[in-house]
Order: sequence, then C-alpha cells, then structure tokens
Amino acid sequence: MSVSPLTRRSLLGAAGAGAVGVAAAVPSSAADPAGSEALTVPSRAAAEQMVVNGRVRALRTCGYAAAGDGGGALYRRLDAAPAEPDRWHLRTRDGAWWELADDVVSVKALGAVGDYDLESGTGTDDTAALQAAARRGGTVYVPGTDGAYLTTDSISLLVDGTHWFGDGLRSRITLVSGPGGAGELLGIHGAAPSTPAGPPQRFVQGVRVSGLHLDTSNGSNDNGLGGSFCRDVQIDNLYFSRIGRKALTFQYHCANIRCRDVTVYEAATEPRSTFAVISIEGQTAGVDLSYYPGGTTRTEDLGGTDVHDITFSDITCHSTGYNYVVVSNAHRVRFEGLALGDTAGAGSFVIFTRKVWDSHVRGVRGGNTARRFLEIGEQADSCTFEDFRFGATTGTGADGRAIRIGGTRIRVADGSFRHGNATTLEAILVAGADATITGLHVSECASRYVLNAPPAGVRLKLTDSTFVSSAGAAFRIKGDHAQLSGNHFRTPAGPFAGRFEGPGNVFTGNDVAGAAPGRLVVTAEASVIATQNTFETGATMTFDGGSLYASAAYGNIGLTGPAPNLLPLAGGALHADGSGVLRIKGSRFTSDTDGVAVGTQA
Repeated sequence: MSVSPLTRRSLLGAAGAGAVGVAAAVPSSAADPAGSEALTVPSRAAAEQMVVNGRVRALRTCGYAAAGDGGGALYRRLDAAPAEPDRWHLRTRDGAWWELADDVVSVKALGAVGDYDLESGTGTDDTAALQAAARRGGTVYVPGTDGAYLTTDSISLLVDGTHWFGDGLRSRITLVSGPGGAGELLGIHGAAPSTPAGPPQRFVQGVRVSGLHLDTSNGSNDNGLGGSFCRDVQIDNLYFSRIGRKALTFQYHCANIRCRDVTVYEAATEPRSTFAVISIEGQTAGVDLSYYPGGTTRTEDLGGTDVHDITFSDITCHSTGYNYVVVSNAHRVRFEGLALGDTAGAGSFVIFTRKVWDSHVRGVRGGNTARRFLEIGEQADSCTFEDFRFGATTGTGADGRAIRIGGTRIRVADGSFRHGNATTLEAILVAGADATITGLHVSECASRYVLNAPPAGVRLKLTDSTFVSSAGAAFRIKGDHAQLSGNHFRTPAGPFAGRFEGPGNVFTGNDVAGAAPGRLVVTAEASVIATQNTFETGATMTFDGGSLYASAAYGNIGLTGPAPNLLPLAGGALHADGSGVLRIKGSRFTSDTDGVAVGTQA
C-alpha cells in the first residue's frame, strides 16, 4: 500500500513530534496518511532490531541513531528486497525490507550528523551519508547545524530533477580532501562523450541547489560547485567560503543555467592559483576528460556552441586570490548585479577569452586591481559591458591597463574608474573593430594615454565620456574612421589632448580643456573633420604635412591660428606652398610642396 508523501514542513513537524514521544518505552501505532497502520519507533537503529507485524505497512522513526537526533523519517514496506540496497533502505530483524517514503528527505535520515568542528578539525565523517543522498536523488534537505557536515570526497548529483536545499549559512558542508584534492565539493555532471568529437552520452537535467554553504578548506584542486553535461540547472541562495580554486564553474556542454543570490567570501585561495571565482568554459581541443565516466582525452573544438544561456545575477564576492569572472568558448552568458572586492596578485575582474559572443555584463561594483578591470579577447564578438564602477588600477606591470578591447562589436557603456599604473602605455586599449564606448568616466590616469587605438581599432565610436589626465593625453587614434563626439577631455599638462594618425575621422561637439599648443594633432597620413568643438582659449589644432589638405575644421570655439575654419583643397585647387610658390593640387598632398608649380605669389 502506498504512503502519502510528506512536505518539508510535515517532516520537521514529525521530527518535533517524535522528540516529544521519545519517552514511550515501547513502539506505538499511529495512522498512516494513507489509512493503514503505521508504527512509530524511537529510531532507525531500534527498528533494525524489531520484528514487525506483517500488517504494518509503514514505519515512522523519531531519529536515526537515537530519538531526537534529527534523522526521523517515514518508511514504507517493500514487497521484495531491493536490487541494490542503499542507505535509504531499512531491514528489520524479521527480514522485511523498507525504504524511505518522504518526498523531502533529510541527510540526517541517511546518517549524516553535522557535528564537524572547524577549529579543532574533529567530528563525524558524513561522506557516505551525503553521497547516498546524491545517489537517491529527489528533494534533499540539509538542516542547519552549529557545526558542519564533513565530507572527504566530492558529492556528485547525477539524477535528473534533484533538489538540494538547506537553511543558508548554517547548512555548511566542509570538504577536507587529501593532497591531490577531490576536484570539487558539489558536482552536477552527466556523461562525457565516449568517442573523440562525439556528443555527450547523457545530460543531467532539472537540478536545483539552494540555501547551502559550501566550504573547501582552502584545499588544492578543489572547486565549490561545478557542472558539466548538464541542462536546466538553478542555483540560488548559496554561500561559499575558503574555496581553493573556483566557487562556481560550468564547463563543457552546459545550457540554461541560472545562478542568483550567491555570496562568496573567499575563492581562488590555492597558492599560486590561476583561477577565478566564476568560470565558464566550453569544450576545447586537447581537454582531458578522462576523469568523467566514459571520458575521452581529445575532442573537437566547438568554439563555444556547447555552452550557452547561462545567467548570473546578484552575486557578491568579497575576495579572490586571482580573477573574479572568466568566460571562454561560450555564448549568451549574462552577468547582472556583481558586487566585487579587490583582486589579489595578477588577477582581473572580468575576462572574456577565446570565442565568446552575444554575452553581457551589467551592474558591476568593484574595488582595486593590480591588473585589469575588463579583458576582452580578440575572438569576442557582440558583447556588452555596462553600468560598472571600479576603484583603481594599482599595479606597476606592463600589462596592467584598466580595459583591453580586442574583440569585434564590443560595447562599453556607463562606467568609471581610476588608472594609477604609470608603467603601461594606456589605460584603455582598443584593438578590435567597431568598438563603441559611451558614458565612460576616467577620473585619473597615470599612463601616457587614457585611450589608445592601434590600426586594428577601426570604426571606434567614443561618445559622452570624460577623460582626465594630469600629465598624459586623452587619446591617440591610429585606426581609421573613428567618431568622437560629445566628450570632455581634461589634460592640462599633457603634450596634447588627442592625436589622429588614421584617415576618415570625425571629431565633433567635444569639450577640450587646456591651453597648451597643439590640443588636437592630425598627422600627415591622417584626416579629420573637426567641427562644433569647444577648446580652452589659446589652444591650437596642429596639422602635420599634407593633412591640411585632407581635413576640415569649422565652427570650433576657442582655437587660435588658422585651424578654426579650414576647408580641404580638392584636386585642381591652387595653393601657395611655404616659399610662396603657387602650385596646382592634383591629388591628396603628402607634403606642402606637392603639386605642379605654376608661378609665384605676387
């Protein structure tokens, strides 16, 4: 006869009722929710020593080892012995077999104690109980405790629809592993491909983890929660502390992952670690998957198509020994609402590397870094970074620029930071095509340039931004067809405010402070249309060589010299060179003396 399922509330209520009834010297009968006779006994241990009447179809225990220890549960009688008996089965002395019947099963009903003391390092090893709960699947409750649940090995959630939940910080699971580490504390894993470049053998789907505190004791080779070959996973209300490597990591064939309301106290604490608080990585060539069931040692580089639709929101990370966020070979990955502390060593805040596309970061608040705030690799495409507030770059390394944009169609918007690294050439490097930067506020820059765009940084759009540098320049543009409009540049002691070294640029509606000559420099191979800009009185615009005949300047305010109003000379135009010789322009000038001499100026 079936037994009606219990909710978590009724489970906890039953535990309390069981504790009250402990005084009974002999087992008592109670009504099974389905109407049959249920026998209430002090503990599972006591039930194992009992001979139970065959009419009894259900047992309710008031504890696991002893009444009131939190391990009480409801069991239903089985008609035959289970094929593979496990911890959720019970055998009474008469030979009858029973299995847990609750919809919500506490890990204490499987023998977990949760008395591990972090300071003394002593307590019950709960590994077997926790792993049994993972094998059983279903809904698993990890009750809060004054100590922690000790595990010495990884716990793998392999059953579809598994839901582990607890009481937040007090539901602490501590991994104490050997010198080689366990790999991770909690894992959500399907089965890897059985042949190179083949599809996964199985996906784990519908797993949810919430209200737990995961702690790996700063162990080497230990992550907090990891997933692979999984879909439709939900992570929420989790806490991480003393994580040796990565707190959250999803690698290889993961889709539809939602992580929200996560607090990380320490991560990447492993000495000389090169890891991150959050890591997303798609399948790549040469990855050793042999540690998975049916694993393989090489596979086709999927370019990020196997990892997609992963969202992180409301994430707080207090500290990291290296990076905060690393994404590689993935698409449609989103981060929203990140509160980050400082980075240690050579760590960065957010790194998009290898093939990452259609991925977005919004709402980041971070501290200081000795390296970079944003690192966007060459293969990133169509990604957005907006609404961020960082502290300052504090390092002295040559690679310690604040932002590096190497991808295509990258948008950076509504951000601010200070750049204190004087070693690197620029605070912002734009080395990818079609980048858009809008609403960026750099309040301090110790480098030579706030922004530097080499020839690869074509079609850059810089709008509504403010760059402040006490001794350096605001920008140098070497790519072509850049558009700079509505910006404020404050570089009073710099050699110039900005410098164009590529053709086809537009500079309009900007406000340029500083009266030193040459506030805007256009080199011989460059051209620019400069209009409707406001310069501090006494500033000049400098054209080198033939640029005078390839550019236009009009409607600017505050400039001195000939540049405020300048129209380029077209082919066939007559001009006078520096010696007064009249010449006819045949094509674009490379120097003042180009063209055919036709006389002298009277």
